[in-house]
Amino acid sequence: MGQDPYIKVNEAMGMSFSIPKGTKVPPSLVNIYKALENDTGIDFEMPERELLHGDLTSWGKQGVFMLNAVLTVQAGKSNSHAKKGWESFTKQTIRAINKNCKNVVYLLWGKKAHDTAILVN
Repeated sequence: MGQDPYIKVNEAMGMSFSIPKGTKVPPSLVNIYKALENDTGIDFEMPERELLHGDLTSWGKQGVFMLNAVLTVQAGKSNSHAKKGWESFTKQTIRAINKNCKNVVYLLWGKKAHDTAILVN
């Protein structure tokens, strides 16, 4: 769970934090990689810098659902579509996952995402 899509043209690709291969890996995703490597106990080793990319399509194929609290953004303006209805949609999505799925692990990256923790059962 993240805040909103990346604001640079051609970075966001429909999965929270994922960017196309060949695009410079943003600091937020580097921090996620570091957390996976250091904090979770998951067998994950961050790729060498020259091999590092941000395309998380393989995570999606493994069942990782990457969602932002807000699903659209005006180019160049972070948080520009907040409080326009997306948060209601996102909350309903979390409620549906809670109701219909078992053994779900939530990773909430950043303050905006942490605000949704109250919905997680």
